[in-house]
Amino acid sequence: MEYQIWNRNPIYITGQEYVGNQLIAQESAKKGFQTIINEYVYIDSKNVETTFNYIPQISNLINGIGIDLGGGVSCISSTLAKKDSVKKIYCVEISEDVVKLCHPIVKKEILKEKYHKVVSVIGDFDNLQLDDNLLDFAVSWDSIHHSVNPIKTLRECKRVLKKNGILIIVDRAHDNATPDSEIERMLNIKYDESFLIKNHRPSDMILTRRENGEHEYRFFEWKLFFQKSGFHLLDEFIFKTRTNDNMISKNNENIKEILVDYNLGGFGNKKVVFVLRSNS
Repeated sequence: MEYQIWNRNPIYITGQEYVGNQLIAQESAKKGFQTIINEYVYIDSKNVETTFNYIPQISNLINGIGIDLGGGVSCISSTLAKKDSVKKIYCVEISEDVVKLCHPIVKKEILKEKYHKVVSVIGDFDNLQLDDNLLDFAVSWDSIHHSVNPIKTLRECKRVLKKNGILIIVDRAHDNATPDSEIERMLNIKYDESFLIKNHRPSDMILTRRENGEHEYRFFEWKLFFQKSGFHLLDEFIFKTRTNDNMISKNNENIKEILVDYNLGGFGNKKVVFVLRSNS
């Protein structure tokens, strides 16, 4: 299957996150589509589609030509590309083995003969080798929090979007009252043996979340990134898997919460969704 190669910042291909994604791709691709989804995405295409469909006016937001920033195994891109109104999506992923080994399997399983609607790209989200004002929309699912400079990443996204283009970010965020000490504690957590084995790493390896490319941002920090990069926040939601903890706890920012009956994966089985428009 064809793919494009764009420039990549060396900082993104020397860290432990990159090494881990390479290993997951190499091992999961041997076992096929469902293992790729289970080990890499943690949410299937049907539930990705359900999540996006909760967003008001989604059919007016996702159409034309788009880009998936840090698109992983292309599950998100392929799911959105099922829409007739979507002509093409560039799926930009830093890990070459994710693109080479997993994209062909995932794209063909979800899109069948229309797999060509997703253009696979080995590249990074800070170096989008596309013309200015080209795209109608962009999406990012659990990706931008890995950026070493979110404002730079968002500005590059804005550059390739048309005037009033749409960016939808699905990620994680913490209440503004979360102290710096708690942010530091989360970043310094060492992965346990079960995580290391599941992710094909040596069981005695010492690896912190910080070393694995994680960052933890509060709501006000996300909104500062948007403001400084030229995006206007149109809407925001928090999606939560219906667990006891998620049903009891509430965010402190008065953001609408939506409970769902499927696993969202990732931190706390919950996601914040920001719907943004590129300022003129």
